[in-house]
Amino acid sequence: MIHEALFYLWNSPGDGDTLEKNEWTHLFELQDFLHPGEQKLLQIIVEIAMDYYKIVAFNKSLLNKTPSVEGLKVVTSSNENIAVNAVVPTGLYINAFCSGVHKVLEGYRKETIKLEDMLLQNPQLSLTFILSSVEKYRNLFQILLSMIQVIEKDNVHGCLLIGRLHKYIYCGMDQIASAADVIIQSINTIFYRHLCNWIIYGDLVDAFREFFIIDGKAADEDFLYPEQLVQSSVDSTGNLSLYKKSRVRRPPQVRHFYINWNMVPLFISEDTAESILFMGRIVWIVRNDPKKSSDDSYQIKYKRDIWEGKDIEYYRKVQALESQTYNNIEFQKAIEECRIKLTKYLWSVMLEEGNLVEHLQLIRDYYALGRGELFQQFITVAENHIKDTTSNSIIQNLNFIFLETARKIYGENDKTYLKFELTSSNSDVTRSNPWARLQINFEIKWPLHIVFHPKVMELYNKLFCYLLRLRKTQIDLHKLWAQHVARKQRIDRRVWTLRQNLMFLVNNLQYYLQVDVIEAQFSLLLKAVQNANEFEDIIKVHHEFISNLLAKTFVLTPDEEHTYKNKHRLYQIPAVQFEVPSKVYNVIIRLLELCDEFCIVASTWDAELTEPELEELETFQKRSDTVIDSLLFILYSLHEKVSGQHLLQLLSQLDFNRYFSKNKPDFNLTSALY
Repeated sequence: MIHEALFYLWNSPGDGDTLEKNEWTHLFELQDFLHPGEQKLLQIIVEIAMDYYKIVAFNKSLLNKTPSVEGLKVVTSSNENIAVNAVVPTGLYINAFCSGVHKVLEGYRKETIKLEDMLLQNPQLSLTFILSSVEKYRNLFQILLSMIQVIEKDNVHGCLLIGRLHKYIYCGMDQIASAADVIIQSINTIFYRHLCNWIIYGDLVDAFREFFIIDGKAADEDFLYPEQLVQSSVDSTGNLSLYKKSRVRRPPQVRHFYINWNMVPLFISEDTAESILFMGRIVWIVRNDPKKSSDDSYQIKYKRDIWEGKDIEYYRKVQALESQTYNNIEFQKAIEECRIKLTKYLWSVMLEEGNLVEHLQLIRDYYALGRGELFQQFITVAENHIKDTTSNSIIQNLNFIFLETARKIYGENDKTYLKFELTSSNSDVTRSNPWARLQINFEIKWPLHIVFHPKVMELYNKLFCYLLRLRKTQIDLHKLWAQHVARKQRIDRRVWTLRQNLMFLVNNLQYYLQVDVIEAQFSLLLKAVQNANEFEDIIKVHHEFISNLLAKTFVLTPDEEHTYKNKHRLYQIPAVQFEVPSKVYNVIIRLLELCDEFCIVASTWDAELTEPELEELETFQKRSDTVIDSLLFILYSLHEKVSGQHLLQLLSQLDFNRYFSKNKPDFNLTSALY
């Protein structure tokens, strides 16, 4: 009987598909002659053997099957510890778990063999001695069964297993903690292989979707421009569309990788997970340089080596973590060391190969109208040519005029204008006001497309459209002045005064935007870029530049609630409310509309105004007073709320010597300035 007990401690009883307790007890002969105490001892031994076999059966059911994404249906007993017909998720991590469990059970197997050898030497061994030798595994087997139960019931798989098993290390029982450590180290082998391949090489080989980083197997829409999105849908559906190809080349696509938060191990924080995703995406972008395969001379000049020959060294630093239980300090140290290396490399690539400073200069020159001579001439020439142009060809003609104007001004010395193309934010561009939605496309070099992504360029286009409209209004007012002077006739004093007031406001507003805001902010940006030493620093200072630029030019309202949740994120947007222009912006647009209407109407007036013309002039004067009062009131109110020095600066220029507010004692601008 003792030998049979040892046999069943190692092997399964009877039918391998049944694990009921009563089937074990009936297998022993002379059961009726056993003392009740011996029956109880035998029952405990049988229960330990049953637990062992359940664990072994679970392992065999998985290790002998090919892993699949759908999982494996395991038919087990109706025992409360193991689910019936449970669909167990399979994959490399579950197999590693089973391998770890197999190592943990090695002590039990050796103990059983040892007992059999002792029994052969001493047949008088008692059940009490047998039980005393194997009872120490009773709690261990219960814990292992609870692990299996968690896997089956909660569908735990992949790297999530590591986090769920960590609690057993700190249970206070050395045997359980040691077993959990062995199992976790077995799973660590798979986890850190995934982690190293992703961080060091940007590779994601994950057939069973067990890692917490997921390959979307498509382009990231956050980095796609509208025409690229249209083209992508055309390619996927095969349907033709009215998509018109742009002359300006768009940057290469960025692969979409994202975090499956349900799979992130419990010990990895949100910031750390974002950093890991960020690093792999950087490596993928650098290794997928579009020039890499097309230009041999480029490869010779810029030989791509992200890790500077130390990729194996960094790989082993991260891989070395698999041999120990998770240590947050060591883990964070290894990850941070790799991140710093990657971000510094990407920063150097952006400055040296991407010519970041040159790109910023071009954005200032074209989007912020830094090349005033070009846009002055362009607006003047275009205004005369688009009068007789059909709506369908306005943008095409404007592009031709833009290129010809730039060519005549800069000749062969500067061809940067070829990197730009005029377009419209709306296909419905009418001849009455084609400037209202005019935008400009920019040919962005790799890898700067991850800094100047579509959302950022959308903000730059909002600024461009605003400044272009302001410049055109300024030109129209000066044309009206030139027309009045050329007549050499006495102009009505009220017309002259209104025109001068509008010109004064527009000129000072133009000076404030171009000099006090754009030039000042751009100078700060260049200094910040020169002081940066990581890619994230470039993202931060660039977004601060855009936010300050749009806020101080009144194009958009700052988003006070916006926070950069994680600086180690590839795609980030500036802290502005995209669809909420400031109150000042709305008033300025009303002022520009008033100026446009006045220029059109006043250009038809003769020296002597008729009665209807005098009524129109009176209406313009009232509208002008209302707009000016609104502008000054809003600027003064905002100054009191936010204490913005730039608002006071603009107020002092627009309301010089209190010209407009002399009859308004509420506007105490002098005391505010001093």
